[in-house]
Amino acid sequence: MGIAAPSEINAVLERLGDSPETVVVISSDLSHYHDYATAKQMDQATSVAIEKLRPDDIGHDSACGRIAVSGLLYFARENGLAARTLDLRNSGDTAGRKDRVVGYGSYVFE
Repeated sequence: MGIAAPSEINAVLERLGDSPETVVVISSDLSHYHDYATAKQMDQATSVAIEKLRPDDIGHDSACGRIAVSGLLYFARENGLAARTLDLRNSGDTAGRKDRVVGYGSYVFE
């Protein structure tokens, strides 16, 4: 999304409409290169911000795709959608090393 504002992302999502055939996928890593415990804490806070549709609570270090995620959260809030966490992990859970991990979360908006 580069330097697009969250409001611009929201506008694109609004143009897609609410057709049942439309599925929007927005992808972003969460925290990067922190130790396992720090990443778990940071990613949990980001996950709470996503579930509560609070884009202003997602900081620069919270998600590399925070602009796209924030735009989605504005869209969800304006359209009465609720977010639910499907899974929250980091690379220490899946790839072994726990000294420098990358966080990942998956969410559904309905």
